[in-house]
Amino acid sequence: MAASTPAEGPISGNPVSEKRFSASAVPPRIWVALILVIIAIFFVAQNRDVTEIQVLFFSLEAPQWAALSTTAVVGLLIGLLLRPSERRKRKAAKRK
Repeated sequence: MAASTPAEGPISGNPVSEKRFSASAVPPRIWVALILVIIAIFFVAQNRDVTEIQVLFFSLEAPQWAALSTTAVVGLLIGLLLRPSERRKRKAAKRK
């Protein structure tokens, strides 16, 4: 009966190939987005007063943080909708 061998690792002298987190592996656009999200959160959190908001013919009073959050979400949705689709990217790549 063969004895089981221990898993390879630092104890046996063979390095284990582990994937470790590296900040340099994260694309710069992700870091910029993360920083902008953090700034937006602080900005919204600091503006908690009630204010009058006018949209076309309507006027209402709401907390500023709600108006700012709604504006940020609408901006995010517009950005996602205007982003080129995967099909367009593949089609453009074929043309090149």
